[in-house]
Amino acid sequence: MDKVAEKRERLRAFMKERGLKASRWAKPAGVSANSIYNFLNGHSEGLDAATYAKLARVADVPVWMLTGEHPDISAPTAVMVSGFVEAGCWQVADEWDESQWYPVDVPIPPRFQRRAKALEVRGKSMNLDYPEGSIAIWVDMLDFRTPKDGDHVIVYAHARDDTIEATIKEYRVSDGKAWLWPRSTEPEHQAPVNVDEPAEYVKWIEVKGIVIGSYRPRVF
Repeated sequence: MDKVAEKRERLRAFMKERGLKASRWAKPAGVSANSIYNFLNGHSEGLDAATYAKLARVADVPVWMLTGEHPDISAPTAVMVSGFVEAGCWQVADEWDESQWYPVDVPIPPRFQRRAKALEVRGKSMNLDYPEGSIAIWVDMLDFRTPKDGDHVIVYAHARDDTIEATIKEYRVSDGKAWLWPRSTEPEHQAPVNVDEPAEYVKWIEVKGIVIGSYRPRVF
């Protein structure tokens, strides 16, 4: 069986196992149901990468489960550290001058290469996960997906004086409400923030990106 036929059978088996109908699956994914029908019926040679990605997002599975093509093992990639974030606390978001940027070599999944960013983590407000001096590796939400319960996120608070403050917190969903939780050993840094009901000086809270990993450099 050639690769195209293997992909076709894999997609057909996945749909059967999940009870998915092409039209119902395609609509929320924003793709053409005909593209699925044509591929399954042998009238086309395959689906493009963007279509697979959209279908996988709706099915809440990685793309390889639809294609059978496992991603390559992540290779270290240089990511530029361009600023810092105060874990759990709000600080004015300010990117360093480019002359102050420095690279770290960390494993980055292929899908995020050239999209990943890095920030130094300061403070003790997320020290259960990010000891001070750690590097948080993150990607813009627009390059990934919307946040899910349990994600660690980079968050911007848009203040009423038009300044922007940034932090890193754990994203949690409870009773339909989104919360930002610090994860700290320090009692003063353990109060959650309701995304929809921020402090009075904040106009709105934006989940800017999702943390995909972290790195803690050793001191020699």
